[in-house]
Formats: sequence, structure tokens, C-alpha cells
Amino acid sequence: MEGAQEALWEGRDMGAGEDVRAALGDGWWEGMLRQSGDLETAADVRCPGAVGRLEVLLQAWAVGFAAVRSDVVSPDLAASRRGLRADEAAGFLAALDARVLHVDSAGFVVPQAFRPKPSGGRYALFSRSGRGVAVNLEYLIQMAAAAELLVDHGVAGEDLCFEQGEFDAVVEDSGGLPVLAMEAKARVEGTDGLLELLNSLLRLGVNPQAAARTNHRRKYAALLDMTAGGPVVLWLVANGARWAFDARVGAGTLRLTPRRDSRSPVCREGGG
Repeated sequence: MEGAQEALWEGRDMGAGEDVRAALGDGWWEGMLRQSGDLETAADVRCPGAVGRLEVLLQAWAVGFAAVRSDVVSPDLAASRRGLRADEAAGFLAALDARVLHVDSAGFVVPQAFRPKPSGGRYALFSRSGRGVAVNLEYLIQMAAAAELLVDHGVAGEDLCFEQGEFDAVVEDSGGLPVLAMEAKARVEGTDGLLELLNSLLRLGVNPQAAARTNHRRKYAALLDMTAGGPVVLWLVANGARWAFDARVGAGTLRLTPRRDSRSPVCREGGG
């Protein structure tokens, strides 16, 4: 695949989705589209009415947020251009039900079952938006994805580090070496979406001097450093997406190979 992948990138100037499809093949692309539909269907089965239920909770928490923030005049939630979707809503509600997360009356979240970042363990679901409140959607998705690793994939809480380095979560083995890096985005498409990130990582793996966003380049460098001790699973998550890759060093650059079952990332020792 590596030689063919290099040939595909040369002289191409396509959108991120077209680039990724060209690099990984029609089979991966079509499987990704099927997976998206399957995840939405599973969310409806797992947690019927998840979007409406979470919207009610968010509005209640927004009232509490406005009450504790002197700079917030109104608890009205600003309309999000990205909206709220079933997969992400069901995932967050499942994390609450499993007591992996605790949300207080003002929408501040404290992880209960995995290791928070060293600088603090409380995360705000909201930020001020004009006179009112906006949902920090990426935090919602990141925490739901971290909880999914624990609840659905058997990762031990003490091995899961939230917001570590350049990634939203890192799973470590018993010796403290990384075995899985997770990055969650609000959406698959868009300028800060999952496809743009994957596109950058694939490009940089072929040509480390290729044009890329600064934060994408930092993630590439961090993942390349992680793989110095052996292959690492890269798990990319968004609403309707669970993409898992084996990341390893090849000829001094990072190589990503899609895993057979992307919805069930399997780490080496210590990660389930």
C-alpha cells in the first residue's frame, strides 16, 4: 500500500475527503459511510430520543452556568451551526448513566473513572456567547469517546489519561508507554473536522514537509514520537465515526494502516 499511497499524493489538489478516499481506497471509504449509518441507528436503539433528552439537560445546566457566571446575562443557549446529533448525545448520556462522568448543576464535568489532565480535573460544557451561553461541543464528544473506551472496549480507567499532550486521550500500558492515542472532533467534515486531520497525517507520512495546519503537524510529530517504542493505535472519533489505525514508523515517517475492526480498537498490554 505504501508505494501506491505515495503515487496517489503526488500532484493532487483535491478536497480532504477525495484525498483520503484516494489514499485509503474505495473499500475503506464505503465502509466508513456504512459505519456512519450504523452508528446513528445504534444510537437510536441504545438511547431513544437522546438528542431531545440531552437538550433538556443542557438547558437546565445553562441556567446554573448563568447563575454562577457574573459575565453571563442570560441562560439562553446560542444556536449551534453544528447542532446536536444522536450518536454524540447517546454517548454522553451513556457516560452519565455509567457514572463515568459527573456533571454539576452549572454544567461543569468531573471525570469519575479515568485520569484527568495534571492541571485540573473540571471541564466546562459551556462558554459565554454574547449575552448568553454556547455549548462546548468538542468537550462533550471527547468525554463521551473516552467513556466509550472504558465502558465498551474494556480499557482500565487508571490507564486512560484525558487530554494528554497533543491528544484528547492516551491509553498507557502497565509500564507507562502509550498504546492508543485518541482524537475526537465535533464533525467528520469541515475545516476542523476528522477528514482534514486524517488527510494531514497521511500527507505528512508521505512527505514530512507537506503543507499542514500547525496543530495537525504537532499531532503528527507527537504520534511519530509515540511509535518509537512500537506500534500505537490511533483512534479518530466524531459523531458517526470511529476510525482506528495501526500507527508505526516506516522509513523514518509515520505509516497509518486501517484496522480490520475500527469500532473496536485493541491495544497491546494494559488497554483491553
